[in-house]
Amino acid sequence: MNAPPTVTIITPCLNRAGMIAVAIDSVQEQHFEGTIEHIVMDGGSTDGTLDVLSRYPRITVVSEPDSGLYDALNKGIARAQGDIVGLLNSDDAYRHDAIRKAVEAFAVQPDADMICGGAEVVEGTETERPVIRQYDTLQNRSLQPEDVLLGVPTINARFFRRAVFETFGPFDTRYKVVADRDFLLRATLAGAVAVPIEGVVYAYSSHGGSLTIGGLGARRRIAEETIVMAEDWLRRSPPVSSDVSRSMKRLHAQCMLVCIADCLRQGDLGGAGRWGARASKLNGMWPVDAVAAVGAWAQRRMR
Repeated sequence: MNAPPTVTIITPCLNRAGMIAVAIDSVQEQHFEGTIEHIVMDGGSTDGTLDVLSRYPRITVVSEPDSGLYDALNKGIARAQGDIVGLLNSDDAYRHDAIRKAVEAFAVQPDADMICGGAEVVEGTETERPVIRQYDTLQNRSLQPEDVLLGVPTINARFFRRAVFETFGPFDTRYKVVADRDFLLRATLAGAVAVPIEGVVYAYSSHGGSLTIGGLGARRRIAEETIVMAEDWLRRSPPVSSDVSRSMKRLHAQCMLVCIADCLRQGDLGGAGRWGARASKLNGMWPVDAVAAVGAWAQRRMR
């Protein structure tokens, strides 16, 4: 029997002294008999994170400046020795059977570019945390353009063949919080093969310091950057296909609605007007697309 492939887990990190141990422990406690290479790309922590990491001799720690989350991931991927790559945030955790299930699925599906499991969002950063949300449908595992654009990317619940990042390119570091959606769309349009597996394999943590999981600030930050990404895609030549364009316009409109609502909440009528004018300049039908996007979002939440 062939030995299982080496799996590389990459964790970008900056000042996570109080959280990083849960993430590392979730890798070291995996029910997997093969080799796991765990690379922590630290951006230059000053809060004691490096002291915590020093207690784990089996991990590889690279501490150097970076330009953000996706730059750190790109650097880690370039160092990876494993044939299979997983991306673990410093404040999150894998389920104990996540890696084993992914490796087994790749063995059964040799043409798969990525294996996609379910994810959950938990409250806080401790070991025992209540689940407040789940992303455990086929849509969360899909690479259909509509699902990639209007759903939740849950890229951390996916495991990739390392060659995928050579074939489809690295994360675009122009985007600080939505490069995962951009990457998945590029992979989708290039014909990547995604194979779903059953069950939740990943737990996202919801807390005040989270980059993408959190309150109004996180939603506004994601919305603004998504608008920039969508406008870039919609202005490309040659243009994207009609189905991609339709979903992209809905995503753009939905994010415009987030920004406008946040401006109104703050009493910033001028800001709301500027966002509305920007939306109309790209897409005169944006209010209709916004309603459609919100309706699709509501249907997904009820599944």
